[in-house]
Amino acid sequence: MDEFVRNTSAVVDGKVVHFNDLRSIDINYLFHWYKYAYSWSDYFADVNLSFPIGEAMGHKFFLGTHFFGVNKHKDSERGPIEQMEFVTLWYMSQASDYATRQRLQAIQMRLFELSRADNFSDLISFDMYGDQVANAEMLRGTFQTVNLFVVGLILMVGFMAIAFSHISLRSQPLLILGAIGSPALATAACFAILGWVDFPLNSIMCITPFLVMGIGVDDAFLLLHSWRNHGNLPAKERMRAVVHEIGPSMAITSATNTLAFGIGITSPTPQMSGFCLCTCIAIFLDFLFEFLIFCPVIVLCYKEKKEKSPQRDRLVLLYIWRGCFSFSTPAVFFFSVLSWEKFTDVLLSPYGRFIVIVSTVAIYISAFVGISQMRPSFDPSKTFPSDSDLMISLRKFEKVQSEYSPVNFISRMPSLKDSAEESAFFEMVERVEYSDGCYGPERTQLMLRDFIDVHTSNVTLSYDSLPQFLNERQIKDKAIVHYEDKNGSVSNIWINYIIICRGRPSFFERAMKIDSIRKIIDEYPVFQTSLFDYDSTIYDLIIAVKDELTKAVAITFACMTAACAFMIPSFTGASVATLSIMCLFSFLTSFAPFLPKCVMKGCNAHVCYHYHTSMRECVLLNVNERITKILRAVGRPIFEASLSTLICMSPLFFVPVYIIVAFAKTVCLVATLGLLHGVVIIPVCLAIMTRQRKPSRRPEDLLGEQKENMLGDVPRS
Repeated sequence: MDEFVRNTSAVVDGKVVHFNDLRSIDINYLFHWYKYAYSWSDYFADVNLSFPIGEAMGHKFFLGTHFFGVNKHKDSERGPIEQMEFVTLWYMSQASDYATRQRLQAIQMRLFELSRADNFSDLISFDMYGDQVANAEMLRGTFQTVNLFVVGLILMVGFMAIAFSHISLRSQPLLILGAIGSPALATAACFAILGWVDFPLNSIMCITPFLVMGIGVDDAFLLLHSWRNHGNLPAKERMRAVVHEIGPSMAITSATNTLAFGIGITSPTPQMSGFCLCTCIAIFLDFLFEFLIFCPVIVLCYKEKKEKSPQRDRLVLLYIWRGCFSFSTPAVFFFSVLSWEKFTDVLLSPYGRFIVIVSTVAIYISAFVGISQMRPSFDPSKTFPSDSDLMISLRKFEKVQSEYSPVNFISRMPSLKDSAEESAFFEMVERVEYSDGCYGPERTQLMLRDFIDVHTSNVTLSYDSLPQFLNERQIKDKAIVHYEDKNGSVSNIWINYIIICRGRPSFFERAMKIDSIRKIIDEYPVFQTSLFDYDSTIYDLIIAVKDELTKAVAITFACMTAACAFMIPSFTGASVATLSIMCLFSFLTSFAPFLPKCVMKGCNAHVCYHYHTSMRECVLLNVNERITKILRAVGRPIFEASLSTLICMSPLFFVPVYIIVAFAKTVCLVATLGLLHGVVIIPVCLAIMTRQRKPSRRPEDLLGEQKENMLGDVPRS
C-alpha cells in the first residue's frame, strides 16, 4: 500500500507528477520496522510483537501508531495481533508555494478517486483523508451555494415584480434591475478591489453577496416607497424630500453595519477577518451606489399605472395575494380591511401592550439562558457537503482518533549533570502522561528514557554518545533530535517526543485538554517546551472564541450605541434602539455565535429615527397617531424587505452544507426578529416611554387642521 501511494501520479499543467516528487518526510518507519520484525519472528526468539508495545533485537517500539481496533474479539487488546479494524499510514508533505500546493492537491485528489473506485485489492479497501481533498469538497459546496444564489435572485425578482405591481410594466424591469444592480455592483466592485490588491479569498466570502443583496434591496424598498408617497412634488423637490426622509436612517444602518463588520476585521481567524473586510467594503459601496445609481433610476424610470390602488394603507401581504387570488377570497378581504390605524389601536391597547411585554421578556430570558449554555465547538463534517464521499473517510478517521490522539512536544534537553533539572524535566513529562485521558508512560515515545536506560552503567553520562545511540537504532535521520556536534562534543540539544492520549468525542473537549497541557508545560519555562497538535489552530479558536466574541460584541454594541445616539439625538429613540440591539445580540448569539449580529437592526433604526423626527415636526399628535404616522412611512417597506430576505435565503436550505444552512437559518431568524422588533416591540416601547403632551390652549378647529396636515405628510396609499 505504501509503495502504491508513493508511485501514484497525476497530471498537472501537462506534466506528470509523482508523490515521490513532493518534499515529504517518512513518518511510517515504525510500521516498516514491524513489517521486518514480523518476517524475522520465525527465526529469532527475542522478537515479541505483542500489542501495544513490541520488542525486537533489544529495542522497543509502539505499535498503536498504525494499528487500531486490535483484538476486539478478546477481553483485552494486549498480546499478539490477531484481528484489527484499521491499519493507517501517515504522510506529511511540505507545500510552501502555490505550484507545490497544486501538485499536492492533484496527488491527493487522485488518491481520493482511487479510494472511491475500491479496486485496489480483493482483500482490503482503503480510504484517505487529506486537507487538500477537504478544501476541494468545501469548494464544491461553495459552487452549489453560488448556483442556488442565482435561484434566490430569480425568486426575489418575482417577488419584487409583485410588490411593484402599482408601477407600469415598462418601468418595472428597470426599477428591479436598479434595485438589484446596486448591491450586485457593490459586491462585484468589492471583489475586484480585493483581487486588485492580491487579498486572499476564502469560501466564507461567498456569503457576502447574500448579505449585501439583502441590505441593498431593503434600502431600495424604502427609497421607492418614500418616492411614491411624495408624488405631488416636482422631481427635484421630490428627491430632496426622499433623501431628507430616508437618507439619515439609511446612513445609520450603513454606518453601523460598516462599523460592526470593520470591528470583525480584527478577528483572530483569518477567514472570518477576510469575510468581515469584504462585507464591510461591499456595504459601504452599496450605500453609495443606492444614491448614485438607484436614485437616478427612480427619477428617470418611475411611472405608476393609470389605475391607482385603493386609498388604504395595507400590509404588504395584500400585494402577494393579489398575484395569486381574486379579491373575493377571505384572506384578501381580511388584508384589504386591515390598516395601520387599526393595527396601531390593537397593538397599543392594554391587552396588546401586555402581550408584547410578556413576549419580549420571554425572548430576553431565552436569550440569556442560551448564552449561558453556549459551548463553542467545531466539526469538520459541517464544512463540506453531506453527500461527499469524504464523510465515510472522516467517520473512520474519527474512530482512529478515538484511540490515538498524539500530542507532539519539542523541548530543550535537560542537563544530565544537573539532577534537579533532570528530575524537573521528567516531572513535567509525567504530569502530562498521568493527566486525564492519556495512556501513561507505556505509550510515550520519549527517546531520552531509552538513552538513559542504555547508559545507566556509565558513571559520567553525557550526550556525547548520542550520535552513536541514534545510528544504532537507525533514527538519526528521523528528525527526533536536533543537536550541534563540535569535535565530538554535543550541545544545544532539542528533542521531539510524543505523548499519546485518547481522543475526545468533541473538539471542545480536545481543546480544553490541550489548554490544560499547555498550562502544565508553562510551569517549566527552563525547557522552553512548545506543543504541537495537527488541529491546534482550531483548538486555539475554540479556546479564545468566547472571550473574543464577548469583546467583539461589547465593542460593536458600544460603537453602534454611540452611532445611534449621535444620529438620533433623542434619549427615548436612542434608548429604544439600543435596547432592541441588545436583545437581538443576546438572542442571536445563543443560536449562531459565529455570525455578525449587525444586519438585523435596520428596521429598528428606521422606526426610531422617524420617531425622533415626528417628535419635532408632529408635536400635536398623540401616541397612537404618531406611531401610525411612523408605520405608514416605513411599515410597508419593512415588510417587503423582510419577505425579500426570506425569499432570497430560502434556496440555501437545499445546500447540503451544514454551515451554509445554519447561516441561512440565522439570516431568516434575523429578518423575522428584526421585523418583529420594527413593527411590534419598538412601537410599544416608544409608546410607553413617550410623555403625554399637555393640552393646548389653541382653538380646537385650528388644532384639528394642523393635526390633519401632520398626518397627511405621509399619504395613506
